Amino acid sequence: MQLHPIHKALILYAQPDRINDFKRYFQTFEGGYAEGDTFMGVMVPDRQKVAKAYFDQWDESILRSGLVHPIHEVRHTALFTLMRYYGKERQRRQHWHDVLYSCFEGINNWDLVDTCAHKIFGQHAFNTGDFSVLEELLESPNMWKKRAAIVAQLWMLKQGRYDELLAYAPVAAEDAPEILQKAIGWLMKCLWQQQPELAEDHMAAYLQDGLYTRLIVRIGLEKAGKDHRNHFLATFAPK
Repeated sequence: MQLHPIHKALILYAQPDRINDFKRYFQTFEGGYAEGDTFMGVMVPDRQKVAKAYFDQWDESILRSGLVHPIHEVRHTALFTLMRYYGKERQRRQHWHDVLYSCFEGINNWDLVDTCAHKIFGQHAFNTGDFSVLEELLESPNMWKKRAAIVAQLWMLKQGRYDELLAYAPVAAEDAPEILQKAIGWLMKCLWQQQPELAEDHMAAYLQDGLYTRLIVRIGLEKAGKDHRNHFLATFAPK
């Protein structure tokens, strides 16, 4: 059986002794958030190197099949390649944005989501003013899509725009698994670094009503210092 072109290009950089480390780190064990995912042991800088070297040799069909390939590093390399197309082909950004959205089933771990969510979904929504895709991601029962809607807000925060994060985060927080709570906390931390009073007022309100967890708030106040964080939790967490 012929190897996928991206898989073939990555073989040179594979380190089989790293596979078990990747599997543990990304929780591929039974019941883990990435149960059953497959790795070949290629480090992220090498995935980026391959994407840079081959991006103009791989057509859309290769990228589409690569984005849903069983091997994690193949999916990630296809993603890096698509992002290069998105950056270079400015007149076709809508097209590459839509390709990513249509292949999102392969964007099924936090490193994949965090690579593309803000630079494609977030940037595109901000530039076009069309937030419909972000809203669809947020309303999906799929936790990776919800995480993408939250992480996309990094682009908004860079532009000083906070409304979507403040609206999206409580929606994503409802019954959120830990991996999604961590993303919400991360974005709250980013907000706190820009607008600490706004972030704290927001977190206090949703912590009090039980929607935000202590984990979200601990991460959100990571830069505030231990004493301030403990006082905040003691003041606003439900007793």
